[in-house]
Amino acid sequence: MVSHVSIIVFKNTPKRFVHNVKLLAVFALAAIVSACQTADPRLVTALRSSSITQIQLETAPDVNMGGFFDKKKPDPQLSKVVQTLEASLNRELKGLPGGKTPGKLIVTLGMVDLASNAGRIILDNHSSMSGSVRLQDAKTGRLIAETTVYVSEKGVRGEGNIGVFVAMAINAAQVSRQKDALAHELSDKFVSSVKTWLMQK
Repeated sequence: MVSHVSIIVFKNTPKRFVHNVKLLAVFALAAIVSACQTADPRLVTALRSSSITQIQLETAPDVNMGGFFDKKKPDPQLSKVVQTLEASLNRELKGLPGGKTPGKLIVTLGMVDLASNAGRIILDNHSSMSGSVRLQDAKTGRLIAETTVYVSEKGVRGEGNIGVFVAMAINAAQVSRQKDALAHELSDKFVSSVKTWLMQK
């Protein structure tokens, strides 16, 4: 693994230029190290031994909905996310990773912050969601693997008078594409992250 980068500096080289070159070298080194990192082979082996046959989606009793929602009342945004996420999980993850052991995937949401349509269009509000993901043997309940997933879904932010109106138009088009579009966008990102974890090499 690369652990040191040498930079040749000529006598009259401006200090600002040298500083910029050093920064670029650091970023390049970080990218190389990141690319060289691989998943723990024990985890990969455990994941590949299973095949998801059951999926259970639940919310923590103290699930954080973000914003200023009333904790004494059910948040309608939560039901939208749960419904769309459950459909996406079953559609995209059943049968993965493809091993012989029947697996049960348990997803527990701890934080769901879904932007409203008006909030996305006018204020460029973002959405985010996090939760624990546990894969276990469907027959015995034995833990196979577990992880935590966090995703965020952002709209377009404009700069200046014209830019703001352009961003509002783009965000409006996004939320009008389908019913509960923002819930679908957030759910799809979450499922994509879980799928990447399941199929890692």
